[in-house]
Amino acid sequence: MMYREYFMLLLLGHILGDFYLQTKGIAKRKEKSVKWVFIHGLCYFGAMIITTLPIISFEVVLVALIVSVLHQLIDIIKYIGLSIIVKKFKDTLVIERNLFFIDQMLHILTLIFIMYIVIKKDIVIRECNVVQEFINIFEVSKVQILSWILAFLIIHKPANIAIEKLLIVYKPKDKDGNVKMDNKAGRFIGTIERSIMLIFLSIGQYSAIGLVLTAKSIARYDRISKERAFAEYYLLGTLISTLVVIIVSFLV
Repeated sequence: MMYREYFMLLLLGHILGDFYLQTKGIAKRKEKSVKWVFIHGLCYFGAMIITTLPIISFEVVLVALIVSVLHQLIDIIKYIGLSIIVKKFKDTLVIERNLFFIDQMLHILTLIFIMYIVIKKDIVIRECNVVQEFINIFEVSKVQILSWILAFLIIHKPANIAIEKLLIVYKPKDKDGNVKMDNKAGRFIGTIERSIMLIFLSIGQYSAIGLVLTAKSIARYDRISKERAFAEYYLLGTLISTLVVIIVSFLV
């Protein structure tokens, strides 16, 4: 197996461990108790092992362990920093947003650094015979399979969380001045929207993307035309969502 595919497996493990195995409840508990930071670390290590099963070996397990330990250290630093910030400041929405993106950037840089060490040390990555036979029989591209899996996983939960964090300070308020809560339907619509756009981009049907955005706008037209704050919030969210799809499309 080439190093590119191995890095994609590590990235897949990170996405599964840090987003899909980490529920909103766990994320909230992590902010209040260091115990949950360690529980998340164990889940993250499990995700790394699961995604690297096709190439499992002592070296691969060791790399997964090192990645998980570094991930844990970053999360502990984040926990300590957030605990200090919450005590000093009342409004922490912007700070939490910035910490989220700094946290993810450090995790990705860690994966890149570990991958650099793996290449420098010339660690041999061997595929499981069963996987290799499957690839040979069906004549499928490993890179394409991993790319599509990563793409669809990224545009769902990670994209929804990232967009929510980016828009948190622009979210319209109700008459009492309270920020309106999102429902899951809105996030699911965003996932479907990005999935359709990704497929259209992959087959070169760029003009069809306009139909998706138009249909979405028609559904919200009444509110867009009456509430300027919501219209700006909606437009910003749509543009960011579209940008995410364009960036992710380079994977496939």
